[in-house]
Amino acid sequence: MADQTPADTTDSNHWTRRTFIGALGAAGLATTAAAAQTSPEPTDPVIELENATEGNVDLRAFDEVLGRLERAADALEFPARRIGSAVRGQQHGASRWGIHFETDQPIHLGSATVDADQSGTFTAVVANYDGNNQFDPVQERDITVDAGINEINLDMALDPGEYLLTRDGGFPLRRSAWSGWESQSRDGLELYGGAKPGYESNRYWYYYFDLHVAAHEDAHL
Repeated sequence: MADQTPADTTDSNHWTRRTFIGALGAAGLATTAAAAQTSPEPTDPVIELENATEGNVDLRAFDEVLGRLERAADALEFPARRIGSAVRGQQHGASRWGIHFETDQPIHLGSATVDADQSGTFTAVVANYDGNNQFDPVQERDITVDAGINEINLDMALDPGEYLLTRDGGFPLRRSAWSGWESQSRDGLELYGGAKPGYESNRYWYYYFDLHVAAHEDAHL
């Protein structure tokens, strides 16, 4: 019985890379490996592919171009945006209150504005949210601020899920009522309002204003 060629997988990246390698051929792979060892310094991978001759392509550059295309597609599906009402309201020091949200795809939390009642260091926390009293942090970052308005960088990558973005302890940061603020839920990101473990969401925006949210850390506004 004749041998059968295995069917391509449904993973588009794997299929594309394997097909590319097959077209390149063994001689090309050998040349590519040698070139990778002797290349004096990296260049732009798009330029490398444009200038490549047959049998002389660095597959790392090919992977980089695929990665750029994937990130561009994600940015179209989930455009970078800023969320959070204006910095106004009152200082708030009760523990584990924050903003309750849900995302159906991976996101990255970037820069934000906080208004601190005092100088010092607090811990920004993202915890899983299930409506119960359990507090299960998934991302934490120590943030040092001066008294007053500060721009900070959360730099937190999150998988799809339901979360509470808060700060640990009772470090006093400003919150504000969001009455009259239109919902900014879209593209798979749902904002429910202020909450803490075991408490229903309310109509307040907690602590992190003008928060940058994007599909990737390099796709912020």
